[in-house]
Amino acid sequence: MRRPALPFRQAQFQRLLLWVPLLSALLGATILLLLGLAAPVYLAILAAILVFDLLALFGPSQLRPILLTLAPRAYALFLLVAWLVALYLLPAHLASPVVLLAVLLHTTTIYVFFFVQRPPAVAALQAGVTLGAFVVTALPHSWQTLGESGAFDGVILPVNLLFAHGVLILVLLAFSRAHDQLTQEQARSRALYDLAHRDPLTGLLNRRALEDDLARAAGEGSEWLLAVIDVDGLKGVNDTLGHAVGDDLLARFAAGFAQAVSPEGRAYRLSGDEFALLLPGQGPEVAERMVDEVTGQVRAVYEQAGASVGTAPRRPGETPSAWLSRADRAMYRHKKRTAEEPPPP
Repeated sequence: MRRPALPFRQAQFQRLLLWVPLLSALLGATILLLLGLAAPVYLAILAAILVFDLLALFGPSQLRPILLTLAPRAYALFLLVAWLVALYLLPAHLASPVVLLAVLLHTTTIYVFFFVQRPPAVAALQAGVTLGAFVVTALPHSWQTLGESGAFDGVILPVNLLFAHGVLILVLLAFSRAHDQLTQEQARSRALYDLAHRDPLTGLLNRRALEDDLARAAGEGSEWLLAVIDVDGLKGVNDTLGHAVGDDLLARFAAGFAQAVSPEGRAYRLSGDEFALLLPGQGPEVAERMVDEVTGQVRAVYEQAGASVGTAPRRPGETPSAWLSRADRAMYRHKKRTAEEPPPP
């Protein structure tokens, strides 16, 4: 199974990893051709890597995710073939020592790929199996060259593989587990933050979140407008149609406010029928027009719905509580004026 945390970033990192074998294959083919060491089998392996990488990076959109998932196993197969060719098919070829060194280096990319794609335990198992395949296939060569002093002769090759790559796999395992624990802690922190700062009925931010945002806005130099909205008609809906319908009325107001605010603005539910908007660089008329538009949308479903709004721009040096109280008083003045107006004929 895939690791659930941060899938988009992981996919981006995996696509970045694809460039490592692509550029290495291009460089390797260029060096072999320039030095006149281009054995057909080595060129065929490099060509296969290039084709796979180009399809995984630039191929049809429906094919790219599949190749991305298969990438570490495909690279392991390519490198294992090159490994076997260098050890047993072309051991005397001048390019073979370079090929063996390249395989040892680029196998580490496969391990990283596994740990990016899979949970730590699964990735460690797949990396260990990959390492085991290289060690086991090197044993006959080690036996044949026992007592020789070459860099890849005797027991040097499997021992170096086991220690160097084994340690790397253990380090990746420890890092991956720590990353997973950190991700889980961050997810729990976000969940706790949402529980403490979001209204469960509407999904909007709550009064505690507004107080935090007002404190931050008060410390900034930019202009902010706070609007406090009181929904009218909720009691009548609750009394005549039931609280479930009243909740729907509130949810419609909340959805309208959330959609109406700009990406920099925020909408809040402060209490039962009271909402707030925090808008950057807006005048009172903008907030009032926004509330009128949302109220009109809700009134198309609930005729008795209405809203009173009071606005207060940020004043330098004003405390968040004083700012909120000023907007609240402005809302009640609007509510009183509306109540005193004669009903339309």
